[in-house]
Amino acid sequence: MKTKPVVLVCLFFFATQMYALADEGPATVNQKLLKAFQAAYPLAEKVDWVENGDHYFVHFRDHEVTSEIEYDHEGNYVASERFYKDAGLLPLQLSWELHKKFTSKSVYGITETNSDSETYYYIKLEDNKEWMTVKGSSGGVLFVVEKFNKQS
Repeated sequence: MKTKPVVLVCLFFFATQMYALADEGPATVNQKLLKAFQAAYPLAEKVDWVENGDHYFVHFRDHEVTSEIEYDHEGNYVASERFYKDAGLLPLQLSWELHKKFTSKSVYGITETNSDSETYYYIKLEDNKEWMTVKGSSGGVLFVVEKFNKQS
């Protein structure tokens, strides 16, 4: 019977947190950063800004690619991720190596991660028997990160 008061306290705490978060409203992004983003991505759709700590995150779609960019409060680029299915968006050498090494598998999805110094591609592949995640670099280096058998 002691669990009932604990559950009620947890529900109360959860409800007050949700109410507090609802009052925050949208991120207050400085105008210089907004203008720079709009100039760089004029066709961006479903743009959503979030402020988290001392960073801004913008989520958007542009030409069938979902993206997230992280900026610091001064408006400097920190990192980004792009999510897409079209292997044609991969660097040519990486696309070629992927085709050579995994001929029987099809691309299910790609996550591209970018920071100041490097770009990596996590490519989810599949065939009738298994799922596979491959990590690649723009130089064409590929290695298998994980494999899972599909249920028959």
